[in-house]
Amino acid sequence: MGRVIRYLASMLPVGQALRARLYGLSGLRVGALTIIDRNVQVTRPDMVAIGSRVTICNAVSILGEVTAVHSRLEEAYSLRKTEPVVIEDDAYIGVKATILPGVRIGRMATVGANSLVIADVPDYGVVLGVPGRVMMIRPHEEDSAAEIGGG
Repeated sequence: MGRVIRYLASMLPVGQALRARLYGLSGLRVGALTIIDRNVQVTRPDMVAIGSRVTICNAVSILGEVTAVHSRLEEAYSLRKTEPVVIEDDAYIGVKATILPGVRIGRMATVGANSLVIADVPDYGVVLGVPGRVMMIRPHEEDSAAEIGGG
């Protein structure tokens, strides 16, 4: 039933907030005020946790598991990887980004369009490219407070 709900959530022309709620009903852990656009694919939703106020754009793939299904590659090289994916609060995931198993997207982080995220993204980090690389860490309140306080 979860797969059917996820498919409907991905394809139905409904508002993004309702879409996020549908994904939640399918078993995916989705925080409050999260926005999920159309055509988002999630493998192993039991391995994926999405925080609050996250924006996930069109055609994003969030992979809790990757495998070479029915291939001898799977047998010979153990290609299956199943690990949790965590997207922290206030993150932004751009159009057609792919997030691989075992990745943590930090709080207030940004993943650029078409990026392939293969490693953790730090809080306030901006990741771009294939493979995704941290291009910058945005300044944030903790830094500003330290500067003001002379720390």
